[in-house]
This record gives sequence, structure tokens and C-alpha cells, in this order.
Amino acid sequence: MYRLIISGEAYDDLKDVLNFAYTEFGEGQWNNYKNILDNALRQLLNNPLIGRYREDLPQPYRALLAGLHVLIYRVQDETIYVIRILHQRMDFTYRFKGGTLNSLRNLQTPILVNKQ
Repeated sequence: MYRLIISGEAYDDLKDVLNFAYTEFGEGQWNNYKNILDNALRQLLNNPLIGRYREDLPQPYRALLAGLHVLIYRVQDETIYVIRILHQRMDFTYRFKGGTLNSLRNLQTPILVNKQ
């Protein structure tokens, strides 16, 4: 059984995405987008290799599209580490310059989500 760990950065991304959806579009869109992201996280637990490698991300990082956002993660042994949740139009190469991926090895405020 896999376990899912969400980094502090990814958790902050998640809060930002949902706050934006609520503020700009209301509760209905907040619920809709929350369901999209929840489903993507469940997909990862059920099939950790579902995401694809991308040229703008170093391996072993994978990307899974969830609505207009991309979950960036890696799988190590029986653990899935969700590193960031970024809008698909963001420049990932720019985001990960300057050692950001190196700092991700030491996840901040990990949140453990077990498969139910």
C-alpha cells in the first residue's frame, strides 16, 4: 500500500488554488476544483506511475494534470511525495532554478494521507 506525503509548499499551493477559486468564482467552483484535486490525489494513490516525465522537470519527478493545475511528485519505494501544485501555464524550469528541487528533499510540514 502506498502512502502520500504532501510537502508544505504543495499544501500552500493547494490552499492558494482553492482560495482563488472561492474568491473569484464562489463556493460552487471551490467545490468543483476541490473535487478535481481530491480525485487527482486518489489517482496517485491507486496508480503512482500515472504521471508523466516532463522535459522541464528533472527525473524522477513526474507531473499529473488536475484541471488547470499540475501535481508535481516523485515516487520512492512505497511513498508518493507531492512536491508542488502549479498552474499548467507556469514556467516549471524557472520555478525550480536556484536549488528549489534540492530543498524539496527535506520536505517542510509533510502531511500524510493514507489510502482509504
